[in-house]
Amino acid sequence: MSTVLNFGDLACLNDSAAGSLGAGIASLARADFPVARGFVITPDALAEFLKRPDIAAAMDMHRTGAEDPEESWSALKSQFARTRLGWSHEMEILTAYSGLGGPVSVTASTRLGASPVMVYPSSGEDLLAAAKHCWLAWLRTQSHGPDLNSLPAVTVRELPDSELSVELTRKGSEIRARAVFGLPEGLHDPAVSPDVFEFGPDGKLDRMEMRPQAQQFVARQHGPARVPVAPDFRGEEKLSGGMISQLAPAIEFMKGKQTVGRITLCFVSSRPIVYSASLYPDPGSGPEIPPRQGSVSLLGPPGKKVAPPEPAPVLAMRVFLRIESPGEISSVGDTYIDGIMITGNPLAKREWAGEFAAFAQDAKRKFRAVETVIEVSDSADPTLKDLAEACQAISAAGMRPGILIPGIRSPEELSKAVRSIRAVLPDTVKPAVWARVMYPSNLYFMDSMAADVMAVDADSLGRLMFGVEDGRWLNNSTQALEKALEQTLASRKIPLAVMSDDMVSMPTFLEFLVRKRADILCLKPQELATVRHIVASVEKRILIERGA
Repeated sequence: MSTVLNFGDLACLNDSAAGSLGAGIASLARADFPVARGFVITPDALAEFLKRPDIAAAMDMHRTGAEDPEESWSALKSQFARTRLGWSHEMEILTAYSGLGGPVSVTASTRLGASPVMVYPSSGEDLLAAAKHCWLAWLRTQSHGPDLNSLPAVTVRELPDSELSVELTRKGSEIRARAVFGLPEGLHDPAVSPDVFEFGPDGKLDRMEMRPQAQQFVARQHGPARVPVAPDFRGEEKLSGGMISQLAPAIEFMKGKQTVGRITLCFVSSRPIVYSASLYPDPGSGPEIPPRQGSVSLLGPPGKKVAPPEPAPVLAMRVFLRIESPGEISSVGDTYIDGIMITGNPLAKREWAGEFAAFAQDAKRKFRAVETVIEVSDSADPTLKDLAEACQAISAAGMRPGILIPGIRSPEELSKAVRSIRAVLPDTVKPAVWARVMYPSNLYFMDSMAADVMAVDADSLGRLMFGVEDGRWLNNSTQALEKALEQTLASRKIPLAVMSDDMVSMPTFLEFLVRKRADILCLKPQELATVRHIVASVEKRILIERGA
């Protein structure tokens, strides 16, 4: 199932996928009624979110009663607030949201009816929080744990610039209408007085009751706001004769489709559009439209305003191609990359002997790279002699040489290795020093290392932090690695590169690196296209969030 359904999609008619609210609007959209712009976030996004290890643990703690109920609920809310949706879900939601204009309303519904929450986000990031807010409100009603077969969908609708709103409800064989000036929120506010109309089985108006209206709701940047109605208009009839006749198609639709129990229409430029429509099994006993809530405070302590995310730079990440043999560059088409990293102690391999001059020229032509970094695993005299020749060949090709020094355990050890290497290099060759961060202890003194670039070896860190010998650390520890790196990324004084044998399997880790402004990714040839696509998707999402 797709994360997002448009109201015109056939799949949106399924109330299990779109909830009673989304399916109700879809039924009118499919019948060629004009409907408010918007979309439905399907339950798939929530189902995947609930499987996140931290969310599942917080929910189990709350459900089992192992802690005080209010404390465990607060812990669950906090976990909801800091856990992101899957990157692909967020991409779909934010892309759909970018097609809307102005404020939107967000509410959740299952096939049995709408939830008692409606929120009004004003940005893309707020929308993601609003969806979690609605999920939390639904979870609060699940005393025995969430019913995974009846997860709610979230309906997102653009607030129309409505001069008049009308709600049609079923009352036996008759249709009852209530009308107010302004947005539909006025239909459910006790301070606003609607006019009442009743239509008989034949669709003709049987009764009308006019009431003066002193307050109405209008759309503002952060949602509906209640304002006074001008004194000259307070006693006027809400629905003129022409507007009443425009209700006829919706009334006929309700009469012919008994599962539709409620339709809300907004008159925009004197023409009605469908803003809301609800399905429920028993047409005679539908749920009330949920009361208005103007914030997403369920995600944090009461009264605490969630700070907007700090703007992140876009397209700032550099890409280095990581190889171990000269032939690997032939598997990559001509493209632009920022640099090349040669790992696996190439100076000790016969295949690299005497090849650096030709390799450097070919790499510069093929990739227009500006830097080539060589891993050096020992400081013996033959190795240093070969290193000096390789650095000179790289410089002659028009690239800056770099030296990757692995296995460093202290700043003093790094300084000693750098002195040994620079002692054999001519004064005209000044390579950049890359320190390979392999041990968890390195994270504590990275700032004191005399290096030009810190290269975080995610695989080595993961294996050592979690005591495993292979790639199993990827399955459940990327979040812990993110937490370990977060402070380093925030306070670093020199560029930080990240390398791993498997970047493709870590899309959420890649998103973390983009958002936290890592400087360089070191990628294997087979990963280059896929990782670039993932990074571009995250960068697009950041642009959408910043522009929303």
